[in-house]
Amino acid sequence: MTPTDTPAAATAGDATGPRFGELLQRYLLPVGLCAAPSGDIFAHRAVLERNKQALRRWMPHYAKVHTVLATGLLTVCSGAHATEASGWLVAAAAVPTLGEVVLAITFGCIALVLRLGND
Repeated sequence: MTPTDTPAAATAGDATGPRFGELLQRYLLPVGLCAAPSGDIFAHRAVLERNKQALRRWMPHYAKVHTVLATGLLTVCSGAHATEASGWLVAAAAVPTLGEVVLAITFGCIALVLRLGND
């Protein structure tokens, strides 16, 4: 198993490159970032270390991206509320905003724990 610089990197023979959905998955969520450990205990430990290094490298990126998205959505929600838009419109904008805020906090906390971890 060879480590990759980016999560879910496109294959070298793929001339078209990654599709839009794959780009969203790669840069918004840490899906496919870590490998499943297998083999003897030494290979298991090496895979866990590579996974931890990948998470240490990419979690700050995910936290920043979701913080920017949450800030933008909060701006949209407050603008819709300030212009006295329909309550349904504000509620519809509040649902993804809440999700982005939760993801930003979660990824930020994970990045902080990985940064402060001593092992």
